[in-house]
Amino acid sequence: MRLSSVGFVVLALTQLAACSGSDEGAVAGSTGGSGGAASGGSGGSGGGGSGGGSGGAPEPKMCEGVELDTSALSFDGTDDAVSMGPASALGLAKFTVEAWVRRDGPGETAGTGVGGLSLVPIAGKGRGEKDGSNLDCNYAFGFWGDVLGADFEDMASGANHPVKGKTKVTWGVWHHVAATFDGQTFSLYLDGQLDGTTATTATPRHDSIQHFGIGTAFNSTGVAAGHLHGAVGELRVWDHARTEAELADGMYDTSVSGSGLVGRWALDSDAADSVGSATGSIDGATFVTPGAPLGKGAPPELDNPSPADGATVTSAGAKLSVDISDPDGDDMSVAFHLRELSTMDDFSIVVLPDTQYYTVEGKGREHFFYDQTKWIMDNYAGYDIAGVIHNGDIVDKGDLTYQWTIADKAMKELEGAVAGLPDGLPYGVGVGNHDEVPNGTADGTANFNKYFGVSRFEGRSYYGGHYGSDNDESWYTFSAGGLDFVVVNLQYNTDPSPAVLSWARSIFEQHPESFGILNSHYIVGSTGNFGAQGKAIYEALKDVDNLQLMTCGHVSAEARRTDTYKGNVIHSMLADYQGRTNGGNGWMRIWELAPASNELTVRTYSPTLDKFETDDDSEFTLPIDLRGAGGPFQVVGEVAHAAVSANVVLADVKPGRTYEWYATVTDCVHSVSTPVSRFTTE
Repeated sequence: MRLSSVGFVVLALTQLAACSGSDEGAVAGSTGGSGGAASGGSGGSGGGGSGGGSGGAPEPKMCEGVELDTSALSFDGTDDAVSMGPASALGLAKFTVEAWVRRDGPGETAGTGVGGLSLVPIAGKGRGEKDGSNLDCNYAFGFWGDVLGADFEDMASGANHPVKGKTKVTWGVWHHVAATFDGQTFSLYLDGQLDGTTATTATPRHDSIQHFGIGTAFNSTGVAAGHLHGAVGELRVWDHARTEAELADGMYDTSVSGSGLVGRWALDSDAADSVGSATGSIDGATFVTPGAPLGKGAPPELDNPSPADGATVTSAGAKLSVDISDPDGDDMSVAFHLRELSTMDDFSIVVLPDTQYYTVEGKGREHFFYDQTKWIMDNYAGYDIAGVIHNGDIVDKGDLTYQWTIADKAMKELEGAVAGLPDGLPYGVGVGNHDEVPNGTADGTANFNKYFGVSRFEGRSYYGGHYGSDNDESWYTFSAGGLDFVVVNLQYNTDPSPAVLSWARSIFEQHPESFGILNSHYIVGSTGNFGAQGKAIYEALKDVDNLQLMTCGHVSAEARRTDTYKGNVIHSMLADYQGRTNGGNGWMRIWELAPASNELTVRTYSPTLDKFETDDDSEFTLPIDLRGAGGPFQVVGEVAHAAVSANVVLADVKPGRTYEWYATVTDCVHSVSTPVSRFTTE
């Protein structure tokens, strides 16, 4: 087993680089490049190369037969681990931990202590155990939600000093990652680029007797917690903070030496011996091939993608192009990917306002609640319903069991397995004041947790987790058209805890590319004014980049407001119909989301009445950011043996449409893509 501290690589890389892309979709144009041979475009010709084949056999893919001869150590996310024991040589006051990592699944988290982070471990020396002694964590490094995270506990008191990343680490591809501490700044790097910092002059617990682990985190007696689902290669530990330039320059190397390198483990079955005195034992983890793209030079580079994001182009003769180069002079292949956005990509979210009066005994109103959830399941495919939000006040009197029984039956309708949804339709519930006993008492949620507690949701793939020991505050996820959503539910509490608000913030920050929605029972009133809790929530979260919508009930009215803080736009909406006939007549909200126009259209509908309410407060449209949602991309052109630049002329684009595109370049080992850009045609 060879372990080495590898510089972080901040590039999404394919393992085997099926260089010129896949065969998905028809080629919609001719391709060409400066010095390149076109392999796409029926009847088209390649510019500057040997030409695209018309009527003959397609040109062989440039990278066929190319194999990457590295391996890496794979962890199953359940109980696989590498242990090095206390490894005193790896106890450090200043450090760099760097590795190549491919994350393949969620894994399991381990906590780093009070005030720390819950991390899926990559590598480190310790975890949360006991403050103020050598049982503290020296350093921990892993995944905090979708981003990187690291932490250490200090010599003075055992206090935690976490640092958090900002960029989602994509699954299934190799990334170079690193955590460094120089005595003043704790930093994270992703693919060779700075991704997060925090300032602290605290001294890490370098005399910790906690064990060093890979793929898990150990305490002082060698008990593991948290498990990585993925693979690790070329792990290195240094006794100082390496610079961004040093990390970027060395991350692809396999021949590693230098002052301060205290541990290197290649984690490659065919690699040379490790550096340093620490040796490890493998428990369950296995070697897999191919590993990280090491020893094959640096990846290609992309520049000047055109059309630029937000551009308007003439449909006739529309062209995609990109400039390319390779630091090592390797041969390159470019693939262009395109999709049209249309109403076919639209999807929906259903919001259930206060259902409290449908649960009152003797009123004969239960069917309104049942009709709502039955309609959702009957129409989830036709309306492409991605998820459901309940604003709270599920029942009218939280101490009456029969009301919870009605609510339980109604919401169970959403839990039945349907095609593609083995756990039923993703949903979450807020705690309203009527769900609390006594009414409005924040800690009076025993009955809520009996019927809608952690045990009801735990194990469902969409359930993210909860704050504290119960389900008063929770979060869940769902996806639509490739875009992930994260919904945070906060219970009714007119004096919300700063710790709870900090937790809510952390959920959104852990999922920076997900569309954020905050659900709480009382946020805005009938005039659109913030209530006390709504104001506290907004002030705590107004600078969270991905929070776009807040939704509530509580006040029998319809209202909305839009607030902007430093460019962050948050729309807050109230819908509650309990004051109307029959406690609401089954009115609920259907949010229709349109990626092509980046819009949310809100509609108000009653399944029982089979009617829409269409006044301006009940039906309206809001601008939102739905980047990332849409159908599959198609490969519309490929340029093999490209140099300097590559392009594809699009034959099938139509005026007045919206498209998204990106390009991928590979040298048959590394694969790099441009960001997704959007353009419209005229």
